[in-house]
Amino acid sequence: MSDTSARRLTTGPWSAVTLPVALLRDGYLFWEGRRRRTGGETVQARLLTERATAVRGADAAHFFYGDFFDGERATERSSALPMTQVGALFGRGPVHTLDGAQHAHRKAVFNGLLGAEAARDVTTGLAARWDERAPRWSGAVDVFDEIGPMLLEVGCDWAGIPLADDEIAGRTRDMLAMVDGFGAPSGRQLRARRARRRTDAWSQALVEESRRSPADAGPPRPLDVVARHRDEHGRLLPAHTAAVEVVNLIRPLVAVSWLVAGLFEALDVHPRTRDDVLAERVSTTNVAQEVRRTYPFVPFLAARATRDLSWDGVAIPAGTLVVLDVWGTNHDPRIWRDPDAFDPSRFQRTPVTPYNLVPQGGGSREGGHRCPGEDVTLAVLGTLVDRVAALRYRVVGPRAQLRRMPPRPRLLVHAGR
Repeated sequence: MSDTSARRLTTGPWSAVTLPVALLRDGYLFWEGRRRRTGGETVQARLLTERATAVRGADAAHFFYGDFFDGERATERSSALPMTQVGALFGRGPVHTLDGAQHAHRKAVFNGLLGAEAARDVTTGLAARWDERAPRWSGAVDVFDEIGPMLLEVGCDWAGIPLADDEIAGRTRDMLAMVDGFGAPSGRQLRARRARRRTDAWSQALVEESRRSPADAGPPRPLDVVARHRDEHGRLLPAHTAAVEVVNLIRPLVAVSWLVAGLFEALDVHPRTRDDVLAERVSTTNVAQEVRRTYPFVPFLAARATRDLSWDGVAIPAGTLVVLDVWGTNHDPRIWRDPDAFDPSRFQRTPVTPYNLVPQGGGSREGGHRCPGEDVTLAVLGTLVDRVAALRYRVVGPRAQLRRMPPRPRLLVHAGR
């Protein structure tokens, strides 16, 4: 709502500059820490040079994703995050940073590609690779080393991207590095940028080769659909931009490695859930959803207010950031009873809505900024729930920590027949 009379917070004032060290120290609990210190639900802080208002909860997510208030556009994504911090993850000019008609036009491509058929093709390929490789694991196995290449392979198979055997390890490392460097300190950020340059060069060569191929040579691959996409004015995307979007078909799928690590951890820490999976007493989808709710991945999302707004009686001046605390929303006790517990049965009591569970964004997938690959992610995790439960293993390496964003445990599982 627009409300020029809304109060400005006296606790957590704009003048309290939040240095990067504070965010690095507190990680996913940064905004929760500020809520506890101020005693307020809505908190404000400076993130470097930006003034930010952080909100959480289902109603707040609905507010965050509301494109219009009183008939006027209220927020924009294009300027909300500095490319110096997120460029290695998203690349230059991706769909994530677009607004309005431009965003809707390009998002429609991803919505069209990442549907039920994609989920079926990806999970069929993943199941085949898992069933071939996992039974042969023995000793200490790093989950990231095993699942990352599988996800890259099945993603490239689905997208029609040629991938030589000797490329798999390097391409997987680069995909993971781009995610690992998100908003990270210098060392991880530099690795992520180098990985982005290599990956974009590889992808641009694929785009240019697709564009040289006859359009009627057969059914278009997802690679071809993106490579030949035209903008809302009928213009072919610049080759570099198309290359970035081709990467956005594959990188998010490889990033599901973090959630698979979360699945291993969850079933190891909660053997009763593991037994329930094996006895088919619990829905694999609900287990997958609970992994997505509880495992640290996306910490928060940001948009920029294009007009004076307010939330919870707090003034949000035009030009400042509105931050949706993703971790906080997924652990909001007003939504989720005993939010820190791992309880897949909670979804029988509290059905998932577009706003109460937002690990990959909220709102509308079709017209908004919710991740178009969310259904594929759920299908991947659902395919692996009973397979991980049936695997003889125990986690022997360090587990995910809430301080590091994203967590990068060297998750060693002692596996064997």
